Amino acid sequence: MSSNQESASRWLAKKATEAKGAYIAASVCTIISAGCFVVFCRYLSEFAALWVNDGLLLPNTLLYASAFLTGRYVFAHFASQFNYNAGNIIVSGIKKKIYPLLLNNSQLDSTSSALYVTRISDDLKPFFAFFIPNSVATALVSSALLIVCFWMEKWVGIILLVSLLVIPMQMAVVGTGAEALHKKHTNLFLKYSAVFYNRLQAIAEIVNLDNFKAQYGFLSRKSKELNKATISVMRVAVLSSAVLELFVTIAIAAIAIYLGMSLLGIMPGPNYGKGYDFRTALFLLTLTPYFFFYLRKFVSAYHDRNRALASAALLMPLLNEKTALPLADINETISGFEINGLSFSYPGSPVKVLNNINLQLPVKGLVLVKGISGSGKSTLLKICAGSLPVQEGTVSVNGKENVWSRQWLKANSSYMNQFPFIFDGTLQYNLFLEKEADCNAPYPEFLEKILAKKEEGWHTALSHNGKQLSGGEKQLVTLARMLLHPKPVAILDEPTASLDADTVGIILSHIVKLAGERLVIVASHEKMFDAVADTILHLNWGEQI
Repeated sequence: MSSNQESASRWLAKKATEAKGAYIAASVCTIISAGCFVVFCRYLSEFAALWVNDGLLLPNTLLYASAFLTGRYVFAHFASQFNYNAGNIIVSGIKKKIYPLLLNNSQLDSTSSALYVTRISDDLKPFFAFFIPNSVATALVSSALLIVCFWMEKWVGIILLVSLLVIPMQMAVVGTGAEALHKKHTNLFLKYSAVFYNRLQAIAEIVNLDNFKAQYGFLSRKSKELNKATISVMRVAVLSSAVLELFVTIAIAAIAIYLGMSLLGIMPGPNYGKGYDFRTALFLLTLTPYFFFYLRKFVSAYHDRNRALASAALLMPLLNEKTALPLADINETISGFEINGLSFSYPGSPVKVLNNINLQLPVKGLVLVKGISGSGKSTLLKICAGSLPVQEGTVSVNGKENVWSRQWLKANSSYMNQFPFIFDGTLQYNLFLEKEADCNAPYPEFLEKILAKKEEGWHTALSHNGKQLSGGEKQLVTLARMLLHPKPVAILDEPTASLDADTVGIILSHIVKLAGERLVIVASHEKMFDAVADTILHLNWGEQI
């Protein structure tokens, strides 16, 4: 194992301790669940043995068996809930730390950042919610069942012990190169997903420039490369499952043959010559498949471990980045905002997204940034919000240098994206950003239409980035949040895109009102902004015209 893998393993283990309470509760439920199943096997084997040997039917015994079988599933359900909650706790904490870091990372655009968070979350959550719980459950349940089996019949215990030692060793061998495959696959997914999305956004320009065939060939090659990496990962997963099932089948067959031959008196066992105990044999044979239940889950989740290691290796450099010290005078009032000779290109790209931009911005008023898709509008807005660093030229607030100005802008600007972010929580929380907010406090009147449509009003639960809201409602909620928590600089990226005329009118009127009190910078194709803008900046492929 490389030092990077060891580092990623330690990092994942450290994160797991953040939900140790949930893991302990899940482990207790798992042990109780396993105990219920052992008792179920005892009653079931007793019922069957009395029926076969003596012709006796004891309904109460079968009833007891059913009760303990129910208990096995009830406690297993509670264990899975605790484990799932543990995964949520840990991944939510990681997201909380990485969101602001991605926002200020100049190497990733907004699309790549969104894909990054989504992919990383999808890779990390199964590790914390399935791999760790199943590895703990395998150790606890397997140890308990081995004690029972050795106590009842040592040769059955020996067969299970050998299987328990061999299968994890086999998984470690199979997984040696799996982490590298997963890391390559994750990198390609993040890289090419952003490429596919950007090409889709520019499809109109591609068709108009008669460049469709060339772009199709380019995307086809990238897609084949991504598919090849996906197939390599799937091969490892299939190989792991196939080898596991082979060992499990051999172990169960060996135990069944041993018990059967001992029962017939063919193979000398501890009860040979005394009449083999049929109830004991049936009990052990019923218990054997359950011994492999959590081991199967553990091996299946081993695939999640490799994915998590690859994702952790990508996350750690971001989380370990040093951030600049906060300014002592962060609340200084804005008295000037200038952009001089600003040029910007993303790392690894020779193309300048912005080239020699010069602009004097008012302290109050509406600044409109216009240009076709890909002209650099969003990049300029992110620089004005302090999200991206200045590479060439100056972006100066109050005549200060770039570093000071960037920190000031990060603390004193609010940003509204074309695709707004909605928190998981109530509508009330998304507006007032407080768990126990006063709903009688003043709020924009346009929210009344949204509240009227929701049966639960302010207490309407929102999740998955507000899928319960329409596109226009999301924009209005985000605008209201900006109005309720005002900052000296308000930045809006395509605030009226793909909205109906009524919603556009509401948003436009409030933006104009906001511009009377502070500096508002808007990137938009909406022609109605032209008539109310104090300053208009035209961009064409990064050039100021």
